[in-house]
Amino acid sequence: MAIAGGAYFGYRGLGAAGVLVGRLQLSLWEMEGKIPTGNVTYDGNALDNYPLITVLRPASELLLIQTWDESLAVMLSQDGVTYQDEFEIHPDKNWGSWFHRYSAKGFTVKNMTPGATARYQIVAFI
Repeated sequence: MAIAGGAYFGYRGLGAAGVLVGRLQLSLWEMEGKIPTGNVTYDGNALDNYPLITVLRPASELLLIQTWDESLAVMLSQDGVTYQDEFEIHPDKNWGSWFHRYSAKGFTVKNMTPGATARYQIVAFI
């Protein structure tokens, strides 16, 4: 996801973002939280039904979820067993992405439109 010029305002006072020498520089926020030092990427084509939960080890500190073609339904798990409520990521809104500080131990995704192909990428910053 490239941001050129302007400002991006996200969750909980993320603050303005600027582009410096090919890198995205974000101001720090929620200093009581752990600052991520690595990431794990998951990608694929979403199915028409929710598959089994994909377990994140270790739990995420930040999540970036993106879709390009079709709307994507996502359910996150904070304990790796039970799910939070479903939410939708639409490819034509918010650059087709969802970026939040969220401690997740798992996730599952599905197409919002059965038979369509919703390509997705989830980056768990740890």
